[in-house]
Amino acid sequence: MMARPAGTSPYRYALEGVSGTVGMGWKDAMSSGAVPVRPAPIPDAPSAAAPFPPVNFTGPVGDLVDLVQALSFCRDVPSVMAVVRLAARALSGADGVTFVLRDGDLCHYADEDAIGPLWKGRRFPLSTCISGWVMLNRQPAVIPDIYQDDRIPHDAYRPTFVKSLVMVPVRTDEPVAAIGAYWATVRMPKAEEVALLQAVAHSTAVALTNVQLYESLRAAVAESQARAEEAERANRAKSVFLAAISHDLRQPLQTMRLYHNMLSERAVNGRAAVATAAGGGGGSSATPANGLANALDRKLIGGMGEALSAGEELLRALLDVSVLDAGTVTANPQRFGLEATVAGLVSAIRGDAEKAGVEIRLRTAAKTGPQAALGEADTDPVLLKCILRNLLSNAIRYTGRGGRVLVSTRRRGRSMLVQVWDTGVGIAAAELDTVFEDFVQLSNPERDRTKGLGLGLGIVRRMARLLGTTVTVRSVPGRGSVFSVLVPCVPAAPAVGAPAAKDSLLAFPRDGQRPAQRESDPRTILAVEDDALQRMALGAIIESWGYRVITAAGSDDALAAMRDAVRLPGLVISDFRLPGPLNGVQLVARLGNEMRRHLPGIIVTGDTDTARIQEASATGCVLIHKPYLPEVLRAAIEEALRGVDPGGAQTGDGQAGALDA
Repeated sequence: MMARPAGTSPYRYALEGVSGTVGMGWKDAMSSGAVPVRPAPIPDAPSAAAPFPPVNFTGPVGDLVDLVQALSFCRDVPSVMAVVRLAARALSGADGVTFVLRDGDLCHYADEDAIGPLWKGRRFPLSTCISGWVMLNRQPAVIPDIYQDDRIPHDAYRPTFVKSLVMVPVRTDEPVAAIGAYWATVRMPKAEEVALLQAVAHSTAVALTNVQLYESLRAAVAESQARAEEAERANRAKSVFLAAISHDLRQPLQTMRLYHNMLSERAVNGRAAVATAAGGGGGSSATPANGLANALDRKLIGGMGEALSAGEELLRALLDVSVLDAGTVTANPQRFGLEATVAGLVSAIRGDAEKAGVEIRLRTAAKTGPQAALGEADTDPVLLKCILRNLLSNAIRYTGRGGRVLVSTRRRGRSMLVQVWDTGVGIAAAELDTVFEDFVQLSNPERDRTKGLGLGLGIVRRMARLLGTTVTVRSVPGRGSVFSVLVPCVPAAPAVGAPAAKDSLLAFPRDGQRPAQRESDPRTILAVEDDALQRMALGAIIESWGYRVITAAGSDDALAAMRDAVRLPGLVISDFRLPGPLNGVQLVARLGNEMRRHLPGIIVTGDTDTARIQEASATGCVLIHKPYLPEVLRAAIEEALRGVDPGGAQTGDGQAGALDA
């Protein structure tokens, strides 16, 4: 039987591989290690104190129990056959066993285990062999002397050792296979041998059904994934196509806009000419040759302009979405003055606010007390302006005449918070999650184009992702809403002649500030890996989880990167063995000392030496052995950063709609 550790439940082990076992007995294969076993992911048997203590079966019953357990882990037909041929021969005591699959009108001798060659790989008509007879008649065949039974094709058996046999069907309702046991002597098989073979066949039937279900499920999953991938490819192709032809799509609209402008001017000129003629008392009602005075004409021209504007807005929004979805837009972080940028946007949109009867005001940190020096924003200014412009347009559009919009900037830890407040209709709590979806307009069920298209916040969300930030919303129905954007920033440049700190390895020459005075960013991770391909993959996957990543190839590279880094990391992920004077554990400790704070560390290594575990544990680092699953690393990152002070970064405070100066 299967070799198992003493005291271990027989249900804890299963077949893992079956290669190299042809010609070996069931017990020999198990004890030799040719058919290895592995722990099965199932619960332990009840403890001795439980009502049903574990039972170790022995003899044929134990063999059947182990067979059923082994078959439960088979995921394909070859695995089932390999398990069955070993078990059937051991249980029956036969000199050989075959596994026969029904292949239409043929019997396919797919596998065998015997003292001599039989018919592996060959196919025979169902009507000419005993396995076919068993499957057609749905009953076992017991033949003590094959040369005395006319169901046996004697010519096919003469080259073999076979003198007697038992053949049993796999499934008795609609047999799909058969299992044959053969002896080199003329003998009458015992009833127990036949019963055990039939039990093997019944277990095999269940295993084959499970394999079929598993393969069907796998095929369904693969088909679903293929469809999803095809849909994604089609969507990206659409986006790339629209992005590529954006110029061509804009051209006809631009031409229409020019012609519309000319018609509008003719209408204005014609109306003025008619008014002049009427005032002069000429009494002529004729329209000048260069003018359109008809009221209907002017109305049609006005409607054409509105329709053209709606089309331009729709095309612009669709192309923006397509370009963003196509992945052709990348963020280009730069340092710039955030307050001046926000003030410029407010000034540019003030005219639209006045036309809508909405008061718009700006409150910056410089006007609110001790936090006057916000420093500089460190992000893509073009994308940030697009985000804020969309938020401002929405706030004006959904705030009624006489309402107010407030734009504020304030510090939040090492970032700056830009908020757009309004006294508009507000958003119900149940609908907050949907406002960033495309074509969603909660207060525009009639699809009035003058109220927008519902793409603005969808574009905002996409751009925010490119910037590595989020846009959040809080609202009180009937009072208003506040949309918040967290913008990463760096301290303002120091005054000329400010001394740079030289007493620390991590002195930052950019601003001369000591590391002890700097706050670390828990969303920034230092990843140290000497293998270039692994380093690239590690950085990419961590970034896909929403973190900022600084990569280094060794301990010296990591220390150099920290000297030049804008943000200090909140976590270090490092290989244990690194080029340079320090290993991964020592590097984490060194950086923590230089930063004068506890720095969480995750050490990944292929070394299973207990000394590595002890060294990592002594410094508080988490140890992960290679190869590891990405979700294991992600869980370790989240656990390591849990409770780490994020520098006070918030999404805002106060109540929506509270716009008092």
